[in-house]
Amino acid sequence: MRDPSDKSSCCLPFREEFQRSKFSLHHEEPADFCRSQWQRGERCFIWLVYRWLLAAFFGAGVIGSLVGSLNGGTWFIYLTDWGFTLCWYACTYGAVVATIHFWKPRYFVPGSWALKIYWISHFSTVTLALLITLVFWAALYPTMPEMGAELYNLWAHAFNTICMLFDCFMVAFPTRLMHFIYPFAIGLIYGVFSLIYYLAGGEDFAGNRFIYYILDWSKPGLAIGTVCGCVVLMTLFCILIFWIYRLRLWLYGRCVKSNKKQATSASTETVQTV
Repeated sequence: MRDPSDKSSCCLPFREEFQRSKFSLHHEEPADFCRSQWQRGERCFIWLVYRWLLAAFFGAGVIGSLVGSLNGGTWFIYLTDWGFTLCWYACTYGAVVATIHFWKPRYFVPGSWALKIYWISHFSTVTLALLITLVFWAALYPTMPEMGAELYNLWAHAFNTICMLFDCFMVAFPTRLMHFIYPFAIGLIYGVFSLIYYLAGGEDFAGNRFIYYILDWSKPGLAIGTVCGCVVLMTLFCILIFWIYRLRLWLYGRCVKSNKKQATSASTETVQTV
């Protein structure tokens, strides 16, 4: 496997991310999608357990929310629930990929569509989680402070981002800035959906003619401004996730690679002494 701390992967200038080739979803090391940056060896049972626990964590939240708050089907109209479901999907997908790799390490090949879908879903999910968390606590929570202490709101508006950012430090695959098109696509799809829902006479669980008051299409200026603001935020979050990836590689180079070099040097000195 390529050393993730070498110059070509860690110290690549930021501007070099802005190339047409960076839109590609091809990656030469399929094992990077199946393992942790920090594990030793090709397979790691602890990593497998972590992936399934993370999937179960989000699965319990989604299922519990569906059972308790379906509200005549309006559960499905909220971006929060879209994003939380994506967290479940991406983490479960990652757990399945890790499980397959654990039992058949050579199963995946470079260019596998299964890994491309995982790459898209993980990056999109992290970006969307950050957006949902910030917008909720900055714009929606002040108007409904009683919701802040509810378990599901903490689960879907705080723990989602905490867990997904932590996962960014744990996975081994790279982040590409040009993959911003995928979370953007999800955001635009939701924006169009909210407009169609409004035009079709849809209501939220309380009977309002909007899904979120900041996305009220009876006030097009406010709604369009919200969409544009979310686009700007998602751009910033994509850059943030990219630099988290770079930080992960830097930490790996400082904490793991340096220790390996020291251990190798010590072993060499011991052999020479003997």
